[in-house]
Amino acid sequence: MQNLQQRQRTRRGFTLVEVLIVLAIIALMGALVGTNVIGELFRSQRQKAELDIEVLKQAVRLYQTTEFGKLPQESDWPDFLFDGSKNHSSPFIDVDRYENRQVDDPWGNPYTYRKLASSDFEIMSYGMDGQPGGEGDDADISSKKSRE
Repeated sequence: MQNLQQRQRTRRGFTLVEVLIVLAIIALMGALVGTNVIGELFRSQRQKAELDIEVLKQAVRLYQTTEFGKLPQESDWPDFLFDGSKNHSSPFIDVDRYENRQVDDPWGNPYTYRKLASSDFEIMSYGMDGQPGGEGDDADISSKKSRE
């Protein structure tokens, strides 16, 4: 009889408290890892947008060079990137990187080009929310602020 009782005691499963503690630890670890991974994802998207803007900025400067100092008109954006210009028949960007002739930021919104003066321009992404202004991940990313 005593041997049977000993076996039953050793075969007991986990108590509810033990299971809850393990679940709480797993949830805590998941929250910490998830927060870091999501934060890094947002950071990398902003960095990609900054790099894209730098490439697009160089394409506009190349257009300006081939067109004897003239910047493209806002109405020419983004077509001139794919079509070239009067004096430069090749595309100004790697067309294989962009589907359907769309120059979109990491959040799927089109980059905006503004001609500010005869020799000044700005290329922008409106951030994650796709709206002007914002803070944090929603903040605008501009060629005027990035690596100028």
